[in-house]
Amino acid sequence: MQRGKRLKKADHRDGQTPYVSSTSLNNGVDGFIGNDGSVRRFDDCLTLANSGSVGCAFYHQYTFVASDHVTKLKRDGLDKYAYLFMIPIINRLSEKYSFNREINDERIKREKLLLPATDKGEIDFAFMSAFMKDIERNILNTTLKVFNERVSVNKYKMGGVNWKNFLLCDLFPTLVAGKSKGLNHIKKSDSGISYLGATNQNNGVLCFVCRDKSTIQKGNCIAFIRNGEGSMGYSVYKAEDFIATSDMTLGYNDHLNRYTGTFITTIADRVRGKYNFGYKRSANRLSKEIITLPIDNNGSPDWEYMENYMRNIETAQILTYLKMVQNNFA
Repeated sequence: MQRGKRLKKADHRDGQTPYVSSTSLNNGVDGFIGNDGSVRRFDDCLTLANSGSVGCAFYHQYTFVASDHVTKLKRDGLDKYAYLFMIPIINRLSEKYSFNREINDERIKREKLLLPATDKGEIDFAFMSAFMKDIERNILNTTLKVFNERVSVNKYKMGGVNWKNFLLCDLFPTLVAGKSKGLNHIKKSDSGISYLGATNQNNGVLCFVCRDKSTIQKGNCIAFIRNGEGSMGYSVYKAEDFIATSDMTLGYNDHLNRYTGTFITTIADRVRGKYNFGYKRSANRLSKEIITLPIDNNGSPDWEYMENYMRNIETAQILTYLKMVQNNFA
């Protein structure tokens, strides 16, 4: 067991090495850095959050830099499946710790885990590994079936297309603001509804909160981020119902689905460079933004083309994934 090393946000340099901290999202990865020298690098191990999201454990097969908010847990001879088996068991430690009672180095040494044992009373790592392999195989078999069915549907020939500028307010006849006044007015819940805010990560989801009927807004829309340094100007497509802050404006159109929605957000994000804290994305400025889209013979947005285009991209990704999985099964 070994702690990571403190590295202030101001000292982060851009790079491609995962930086693992105390977040409960993205497998504990809080960003990517290029720092060398005074950092601690680990790989093929578990990390346990000592503070922040106390008790959250993740497995990292790759090389990463660890912050001082996590502890590396490593045992020679274990494969990734044995590590994965232990994660939900280790996560239960979060029940006895909190922000005011962190997992310090002494406490972690005293913790005990209930694990499978052999007839000799030794830890049965072979069983743990085999158990997780079976779970992975069952999940992949189900996934492969779904993906194979989807690939058979996503077969479209694409031709040339003309493009035209549209005002955002014309493209989205219904533009409404988020209703939430902030996280101080609502209770978090891991089993709740997604809460959207000023972030372009996790598809705009800051966390999950208890359902509040007065602030829930319908899905199948595009959420335009109007505030927040680093996120202002971005947009995300939301299929499910959600709660959003007033920093977001939601655009609705009857032709939207997850394919046309992601097509439009990719184009809409190109406006990102024109906004900053000195020139914010007000509701009025948002409505006057211009989005360039493919058009049909009538000069209207070609929704069918946009959907088919994204289906073709999805098919290519699925085929790549299927090839990788089938090679692993071979």
